[in-house]
Amino acid sequence: MFRNKITIVLISLVLLSFSNCGSSQNTMELTSNPPFEIGEAYYQNWVAGVPEGGSGTDVYITFASVEEGVVFQQLYFQGKAQPLNTSPRHRIRYEAHFKKNSKSDMVMDADSVKESQNTPPQKVPFELEDNQAVISFTQNGTQHYYKVASLERKETLAYPGAPKDDN
Repeated sequence: MFRNKITIVLISLVLLSFSNCGSSQNTMELTSNPPFEIGEAYYQNWVAGVPEGGSGTDVYITFASVEEGVVFQQLYFQGKAQPLNTSPRHRIRYEAHFKKNSKSDMVMDADSVKESQNTPPQKVPFELEDNQAVISFTQNGTQHYYKVASLERKETLAYPGAPKDDN
């Protein structure tokens, strides 16, 4: 009888420890009232004119206003995450560049040390439609996430190929 009570207590402790594992993880809750206002948000696919050039998607977000202390970090879009940086040409516009993996991006080798240099894809913690994105940012040192409900899709850019060598 005493042994059964000890067994029940031990099983209860084990089950409680497992239930706490999920709650100790950092939750990524979306904020509904961000400290910024988005003026324009769109994405544009692109393809290079040469096979080795690859393809990808660029996302552009122009802010109408941003409160003091806000630092933009990453943009989650179409299953990937990239840094959200200021545009070199427009101070109030931010951009993120998502390049599709090409064969030249991956190291395939019999030597596992060389293959280990490949960057594994980052798992995106949000369920998003193809035209939705999540902006991660800090405000006064506190992490926040805001979902952009609908990004406009602009026409695909097809860059011209390299000129042919006539020699």
